[in-house]
Amino acid sequence: MTAAGSAEPQLGGVKTVASDAQGPLGASGVTPSATAVVESADDVVEVVRAAGAAGAALVATGCGARMSVGWPPARCDYALSTRRLDRVLEHRAEDLTVTVEAGVTLDELDRALAERGQCLPFDPAEPDRTTIGGLIAADACGPLRHSTGKVRDSLLGLDVVMGSGERLRAGGKVVKNVAGYDIGKLLVGSVGTLGVVVSATFKTRPRPQRETILAWPQATVAAAIEAAFELDRAGVGAAFLEAVPAARSEALGIDGAAALVVGLQGFAADVSAQSRRLEELSRGQAKEVASAAQLVATALRDCAVLEPERDSLRSRVALPPSELAGWVDRAVGEAGTRGLAIEVCAHAAIGVARIQVAPAEGAATGLLAEWMRSSARALGGWVIHESVPAALRRDLDPWGQSGVVVELMRGVKRVFDPEGVLSPGRFVGGI
Repeated sequence: MTAAGSAEPQLGGVKTVASDAQGPLGASGVTPSATAVVESADDVVEVVRAAGAAGAALVATGCGARMSVGWPPARCDYALSTRRLDRVLEHRAEDLTVTVEAGVTLDELDRALAERGQCLPFDPAEPDRTTIGGLIAADACGPLRHSTGKVRDSLLGLDVVMGSGERLRAGGKVVKNVAGYDIGKLLVGSVGTLGVVVSATFKTRPRPQRETILAWPQATVAAAIEAAFELDRAGVGAAFLEAVPAARSEALGIDGAAALVVGLQGFAADVSAQSRRLEELSRGQAKEVASAAQLVATALRDCAVLEPERDSLRSRVALPPSELAGWVDRAVGEAGTRGLAIEVCAHAAIGVARIQVAPAEGAATGLLAEWMRSSARALGGWVIHESVPAALRRDLDPWGQSGVVVELMRGVKRVFDPEGVLSPGRFVGGI
């Protein structure tokens, strides 16, 4: 907090600093007039209330790793930086829970949990730039989603400041306490439009005794997806099953081929048995990757980002798992007919693919984006365009929702943020 009478610019008594166009909000294409740097939950309450009283729009940021997700904010008068909310508040190792402030990055938290032989059960890309608040706001996941689920599956409790300035605590600090858990489900993936996360409590898990990664070469990504189903049906208890294109498999020591990359984690004896079973099912084609498991896992995890510095279309597709391989083949063909280069990575057995379309003439990219959405809907799936080229940013709907869904979300927004203070316009339907 800044002392009374100070000449430093403030918002609700909290110091502000000049914003940088290349800062955390840069990916969203907006630059706020100033950034409020909060250091406590009380600071967050003050800033949100002051913004509401002034009729100003406020966007919460951490490191900015996922600010490209969603529509660009319709207004952004101030940013609210959570990076100084950087404490691990409580780690109950015996209960497998941890409570941590919103500005702590996943890398920082992982190092703290490692001291007690534990970890969080998810692994999104860019953990050094993903804060706890950003993790929740974007519902960020990585390869381990196959075995451990999504963020909401490990979230036990939240301390959040709503757009009204009211502070809300939902859930609890023990695994069996599920009171208020639905609030957590609403906040996860809402890209900061409903509340500013102050802290969160998660389930942790023991760090695996052994990790092994094997690669099974395949002709195409679609073939790798089919191979993943074969392993799943055979009961290979993989930690993850990732289908990667040839361009990515080189980092795994596989030359000139797409691959199904299989992660095995757990007790040493169990991992050894699973590895032998996998080699048998693959008829000796699946080989342990020579590189360090952590390096390989990083390469896989970052497939979710591909090359974020490029002005490209990056999309996440979710389909009934049995439909994914066929859809991927069709998408590659559709991109080719439009003269577009496309790259696909997939969480192979759960029906989720990550698509990147190289920068190209805007009309062709826009037409492919619309084809992706309409074809996925026809199969009972959906597409979120997580990063949209600048030329299409105001026209291509990132979310693709309409009708009843949007009206329901508008109702939720009115309850949590009646004055539209928080990240206005970013979410479904321009909420």
